Amino acid sequence: MRPSTSDGDPLEDMLEEIAKVAQRGAGDPGPEVESDPGELIEGADEVTFIMVAPGRTRMDLDVKAEDDRLRVESYDFKIVKPLHCVVDPSTAKTTYVNGVLSVRVAKRI
Repeated sequence: MRPSTSDGDPLEDMLEEIAKVAQRGAGDPGPEVESDPGELIEGADEVTFIMVAPGRTRMDLDVKAEDDRLRVESYDFKIVKPLHCVVDPSTAKTTYVNGVLSVRVAKRI
């Protein structure tokens, strides 16, 4: 694990990671990664994934919900976020406002 310069502040760690990704520039999204700067929030009926991704438009982000994972890809990264439950991909709702991506998807019962 890399050393942090943010005194353990998770938000600062997330912003540092995003800045590193942004410095790589456009091009190949690189390898698929399991760790990412996003946060997964599991509720009783749905799962919400929130990620800070400044400097993009909604069209720059390709988001796919699968049965047990979320995939987020842009011109400079590709994230696979494993879920701790099975979801219904057809219910996925994605918003991107002020540099924050939010994906909500219902759990499959």
